[in-house]
Amino acid sequence: MDTGTLTDRVYAALRERILQGTYAPGQRLNLAELARDLQVSNTPVREAVARLGRVGLVEVVPYSGPRVRHLSAKQVADLFDVRIALEELAVRLVDQREDGLKLQGMARALIAQGDVLQSGDRQARTEADHAFHDALVQASDNSVLIEMLPTLSDRTRLLLELGGRLQAASDGENAHAPVQPIDPQQDKSWRGHRQVLTSLLDGDVESAVRALHVELASAKERMIVRMTALEEPHQ
Repeated sequence: MDTGTLTDRVYAALRERILQGTYAPGQRLNLAELARDLQVSNTPVREAVARLGRVGLVEVVPYSGPRVRHLSAKQVADLFDVRIALEELAVRLVDQREDGLKLQGMARALIAQGDVLQSGDRQARTEADHAFHDALVQASDNSVLIEMLPTLSDRTRLLLELGGRLQAASDGENAHAPVQPIDPQQDKSWRGHRQVLTSLLDGDVESAVRALHVELASAKERMIVRMTALEEPHQ
C-alpha cells in the first residue's frame, strides 16, 4: 500500500479521535502504542502526528514527546479573535457575490442544526454548529479563506468538544451521555446563525456581521470562563 495513502488514513483516524475527545487535551501520544492499535508501522504514525502538529492539534513537549494540545484561556481568546475577524470578512465577501446559490449551503446547515438540536446527540450538535460556519466560509468563495479553513476549523472544533465536556462535568453529567432535546428557538447559536442567514438574504450585510459577532463573542466568553475555571486549581 502507498505510504502516503496509509499516512492519510492514520492522520484521519487520529484527527477524529482527538476531535471527538477519545484523546483528551494534554494526553501523551505513545507512537508505538498508536501503531499497534491502528495495526500499522511506526512510520505512518510518526508522519501523521507531525501533520497534526502542523495544524495545531498536537504539540511536542521536550523530553516527553507528542501530546494533544491543551489550550490556555489566553490561547482560546486569541483563536476566537482571529476566527471572528476572518468570518466577518467572509460575511462581507458573501454579500459581494452575485451567485443566487451562494447561501444554499448555509441554509442546509441551519436546517440540519435545528434537527440535531432536537436530538439527544451532544457530539452531533457540536458538529452541526461547526458546519454552519464552514458553510459560511465556503460561501465567501475566497480561496485563501477556504485554504485556511481546515486548520482553523479543527482547532475550533476541538474547543467546542472541550467546551461540551467541561459543561457536562460542571453539571455533573457524562460528556458522552444523551442530552435533552432543545427547541431551536431557545438555542443562542441557532438563533444567531438564523439571523446571519436572514440578514444576508435581505441584503443587510451590516446586520449579518453584527449577528455573527454577537454569536461568536458570546461563545468566546463562555469558553474563557470554563477554561479559566479549569486552570485555577493549577495556579
